[in-house]
Amino acid sequence: MPSESPEVKNAPEGKGTPPASRGLFRRAQDWWYYEFRKIVGAWVFAIVLITVVSIGVVVMDFTDYIFSHNTFCGNVCHVMESTVYQELQKSKHWNTPTGVRPTCAHCHVSGRLTYAMMQHVVGTGELFVAMTNDFSMPGSFEKFRPAAAERARFQFFERDSTNCRGCHVMEAIKPSRIRGQNAHNDAMRDGTTNCIVCHYNLVHKEVEPSKAFLATIEAYLGSKEEPAAQEKPASDVSEGEGEVL
Repeated sequence: MPSESPEVKNAPEGKGTPPASRGLFRRAQDWWYYEFRKIVGAWVFAIVLITVVSIGVVVMDFTDYIFSHNTFCGNVCHVMESTVYQELQKSKHWNTPTGVRPTCAHCHVSGRLTYAMMQHVVGTGELFVAMTNDFSMPGSFEKFRPAAAERARFQFFERDSTNCRGCHVMEAIKPSRIRGQNAHNDAMRDGTTNCIVCHYNLVHKEVEPSKAFLATIEAYLGSKEEPAAQEKPASDVSEGEGEVL
């Protein structure tokens, strides 16, 4: 009968022994040290990660709520309280026949939490401008108004006026004037959804659009009119159709 090899004979207990001959206690001990701790560690990591993410989402949601509230937007900075917030309160968006009153955030903040937080961070630049300039004199804000209007208009354009369409449904809009009815019919036919290309002087004090913005509007409307002109014979175009507001 062959004798055991020196490696097996001199091996520490449990290492050189075949798995079948190891005791139940020893196998349970190995499972505890090598398997169970891995499982527990994975669950602890998952629970900690979920907890941290959940707390982060709650903090972001609360921050977005505070920074999107009219109390913050209209009253924290004196320059806002004495200019654009007063303009909002005098506009048709403040007192509507249906009683629907949009907030500052409905127009200027994304409805998606991640994008909203990014906009809040970028918006802190306006707080810096308010702290580094003297707006105590009447009319001191006016030199900043054209740039602010330009920035807001391009933001609306780049987002395809998503904020507008969050409240307004194109098919439900019924303009009282013939010109507006024609324009909206053209928009629905051409698939035009960017409200800002026509309605760029709403709520706040009117500001003359820049050449860059007008060129952007012209290019956008031109891209919509070309396919429609190919589909519709010229003899079918009615008077006033295609007229921009």
